[in-house]
Amino acid sequence: MYLNNITSKEELIRCAVLLYKTQKAIAAMPFIHDETNKIVKKNMRLGLGVTGVCQSLDKIPWLDECYKALRKFDKEWSKERGWPQSIKLTTVKPSGTLSLLGGATPGVHPAYSQYYIRRVRMSSSSELVSVCREMGYHVEYVRGFDGKEDHNTVVVEFPCTSSEGTILAQNMGVIEQLEMVKKLQTYWSDNAVSVTAYYTPEELPVLKSWLETNYEKNIKSVSFLLRTQHGFQQAPYEEITEEQYQKQLKKLKPLSTLVKANIEEGMLDGLECEGGACPIR
Repeated sequence: MYLNNITSKEELIRCAVLLYKTQKAIAAMPFIHDETNKIVKKNMRLGLGVTGVCQSLDKIPWLDECYKALRKFDKEWSKERGWPQSIKLTTVKPSGTLSLLGGATPGVHPAYSQYYIRRVRMSSSSELVSVCREMGYHVEYVRGFDGKEDHNTVVVEFPCTSSEGTILAQNMGVIEQLEMVKKLQTYWSDNAVSVTAYYTPEELPVLKSWLETNYEKNIKSVSFLLRTQHGFQQAPYEEITEEQYQKQLKKLKPLSTLVKANIEEGMLDGLECEGGACPIR
């Protein structure tokens, strides 16, 4: 659920109930393996996620009320259909491209910077690679720490900008980021709030102190990454200037239409992914 696009607590609850119904119905479907069936049918574990949190700080109190409404609805809906109540209902995933495409900051993350490069990895055999090249996006092979190129995978660079008023990582210290995770873990998420927290070397002492106090009870799935000077040659995000952003933008053609691959009848029986490369649909 894109918090940045939700305008009221009532709308949030309506969206959550609709997503809940979809996820619960999927959990109630038969699965291939007996062992999976037993576990899924017993736990009915769901994962309703939110994103755009750092664009929607004023909406965080809605999440607590939404969660309580969901628990109440799950009790009634499950009883009506003869299903077990769900042991877990909610989550916050790291997100990334899915959020950025919808104009939202990913999950509980702040925006990386005002202007940045977003790098996406693709199989070299993907038809999207030639489309990206044709449209003017920079494409290069993946390089390892030793400098060697992997010709099976490419990295495509997309110049991006954050919307006005969005909280940037440079303005949100690592402790503020972790406190946000703690808050979401308290008010909303049953499952792990997954996040990559950005830090600077100067913040290490206070970061260690915070973890000593909070690691056991307040966080579940947190990674840490230096915001700069981390040593990755092709990091998922790289800060750039407005001038660099505009320069890259001028090289791009509008991505208005994509030519769909012609997929023959009968290819969708499992053989189209033979060898690890699936056709673009």
